[in-house]
Amino acid sequence: MILWSYNYSCADAFIGINWGRLSSQRLVPSMVVDLLLQNGIEDVRIFQQADNVLEAFYGSGIRASLGLSNTLLADYTNETKTSVWIRDKIIKYEDVMKFRYVTIGTNPFSPTFQSKIYYEAVDVVRTMQTQLNRRNRSHIKATIPHYIDVLNLTNTFRPSEADFRDDIKEKMIEYVTTLKINDSPFFLSMYPIHFVNNNSLDFDFAFMDRRSNYSIKDTNVTYTNAFELLYDSCHWALAKANATSVKIVIAAIGWPTDSYPGANVTNAERFFRTFLPYIVSGTGTPMRPNQNIDVFINNLSDENRMLTPLGGFQRHWGVYKFNGEPKYQIDFSGKGADIYPSMAKGVVSMPKRWCMFNGNVEDPRKVELLKRMACNETDCSSLDEGGSCSHLTYEDKVSYAFNRYFQARGQSSELSNEECDMDGLGIVVSKDPSNGICEFPVEILSAEQAVEGATFGSIDNGGERVHERISASVGVLASTLLWIIIQI
Repeated sequence: MILWSYNYSCADAFIGINWGRLSSQRLVPSMVVDLLLQNGIEDVRIFQQADNVLEAFYGSGIRASLGLSNTLLADYTNETKTSVWIRDKIIKYEDVMKFRYVTIGTNPFSPTFQSKIYYEAVDVVRTMQTQLNRRNRSHIKATIPHYIDVLNLTNTFRPSEADFRDDIKEKMIEYVTTLKINDSPFFLSMYPIHFVNNNSLDFDFAFMDRRSNYSIKDTNVTYTNAFELLYDSCHWALAKANATSVKIVIAAIGWPTDSYPGANVTNAERFFRTFLPYIVSGTGTPMRPNQNIDVFINNLSDENRMLTPLGGFQRHWGVYKFNGEPKYQIDFSGKGADIYPSMAKGVVSMPKRWCMFNGNVEDPRKVELLKRMACNETDCSSLDEGGSCSHLTYEDKVSYAFNRYFQARGQSSELSNEECDMDGLGIVVSKDPSNGICEFPVEILSAEQAVEGATFGSIDNGGERVHERISASVGVLASTLLWIIIQI
């Protein structure tokens, strides 16, 4: 028999946001901090912890959660190295900023996002929390962000039948026991749009506005939306692991706006319009009634260099466009007001010009190869089926690809010394070629540029964040030309 007892406090419930930075150009950290303050966002998960990023939060009052990537986990089972990380990333800055969580890996037990299971994540959690406790920082909690695929959901989707997957169950029990001992939360990531699409469920079941005719009955409970169903499924798994007291924090939840069925600004606005008021209401779920739920929204802005194991939509989680312009109305306070969030201040766009295909189709194979090259080097996910630019003609799709490459390179082409040359197939225009919902973007000037030798955190959004080495321009040019030669 499972006893549904728990004792965690809900006094400090919050709505935070994830801040990923895998983009060809990024808003400078000080702009991002200002944006968070303007919108009253007091908690943020930071995925790249360079000094200039952390220093931007000095005196802001914003609580930061930092993390380690999966590929670094093996190194941090070592107590000395973990202690040094705490010194360099937390103690160094804690006099001027606040910390809440240290996240160990990202979905390390997820077969959805990688082929390898990083079992050492559990050892790192234990080591990290031990070191934090020894340094009198037990208020900072170490935890692992898990995707919902750590759960073994039956084909009925009844939460009471959910449990941790058989192949990881022993390790998960060990993990949640550590959480229970340290009063640490279970971090769970979920994406309702992907859940309903992937399982061919009624699309409206992804929302919380009760417009869906679909429901799932489980004992004396009826579930009318994906969020409550998945949240309670995790609670059932925790209960079966004798960890009913462990609180669940939503590590990532959001709605993409492109490159996926149902991924658009209208549905994103619809999702948050009811979801955030539900969160602040303290209604809780059928298995956790009258409990506040802590949430990190995914993501602050789009990331056009994100890996996409699930699809191109993973580059379009942002509430904001890459230039700091909000995409849709969202009230971060959870009061449900019809308002757009504040726009980033101090953003300066590059000149209003675009690189277009000149229409020369004498060599269609060369056109296609250059289109592929451009998309390989930048982001063409909006051209995917269901994307905002999927309706374009072939020639316009080539133009879209050329322009994305042109903008990502700072409005220059590295195939020659001429701007937008594209081996004789490109031409610069000053008239905006955007077509309906398909936007041909212009990059921004007031951003951090990718520089030779710089290391930035990257993400496959929902999968592992790794460290990406940004190549020098000459390296990109050489590899691009070699790729074209080989293909021809």
